[in-house]
Amino acid sequence: MKIMFLIPVTANFEQKKKEIEGYLKKYIRPDTNIVFRQISKGFPSIESDLQGMFNGCQVVEEVLQAGESFDGIYVNCFDDPGVYACRELGRLPVIGPYQSALSTASVIAERIGIITTDKAGILSEERKARLGGTANIVSIRPVNLGVSDIRMEQESVTERLLQLCREMADADRVTAICLGCTAMFYIVDALRERLRQEKICVSIIEPMANAVSFLERMIQQKLVNYVPLDTVITRHISQ
Repeated sequence: MKIMFLIPVTANFEQKKKEIEGYLKKYIRPDTNIVFRQISKGFPSIESDLQGMFNGCQVVEEVLQAGESFDGIYVNCFDDPGVYACRELGRLPVIGPYQSALSTASVIAERIGIITTDKAGILSEERKARLGGTANIVSIRPVNLGVSDIRMEQESVTERLLQLCREMADADRVTAICLGCTAMFYIVDALRERLRQEKICVSIIEPMANAVSFLERMIQQKLVNYVPLDTVITRHISQ
C-alpha cells in the first residue's frame, strides 16, 4: 500500500524524514510505501489555532493535488490540521495522530492523560477534549518546551516526561498517556525503558506510529472515514 506522510508545517524536515523512516520500520508492514509530502507555505510549526487553521488549508490543497494516487493520507501534527475538511472530500482515508491516539487510549484506559508542549498547549488540548466529547481525559500537563525545542534537549526531555508520567499516574490515576506532539517520537523508546525501570505502570501512546498503523488497518480492511457533503460543493472545490 502507498501512504502519503503529509508534513503540515514549513520547517526544514529533510533530516527528520530519514529518522522517521527508520523509526516507523518496526511498526509498519513491509509492503507499505511511505511517501513524504510537505506544504509549501504556512507556519514553520503549529502551536495555536490560527497556525493550525492556516496550515490546515494548505493540507487540503495537498490532498486535492494528490487525487487518488495514494491509498491513504496521514497528516503529521497532533492538532490534526485540515483532517476533518479532507474527510469531507471523500476521496480516500485521511487521518491525523490526535483522533487515532485518543481512540486507542479510550480502548485501553478509563483515565487518560496527555503531555503537551507548553501551557498554551493545555488550552488547545482542553478545547479538543470538549469538542470531541472525550470525558476520560483527566490530566493534561506540559513539558514546557516549544515544538522546535523538544528536539534539542533529548536527555532532559526524557527525564521531564518521566516525572510527568509519575505524577499523572500517582495523582490522576491515569493508565494511558498520549504524547501530545509527534516531535516526541525520538525519545519514546528511552521513556518506555525508564518507566519500566521505575515500575511506573502506564501505557505510552506515541501518536505518529500509532496513527500510521491505524491507517494501514483501515486501508487493509477497505474502511473509509469520509464525511458526507453536498456533491455540488465537493465538485466545486475540486475544480
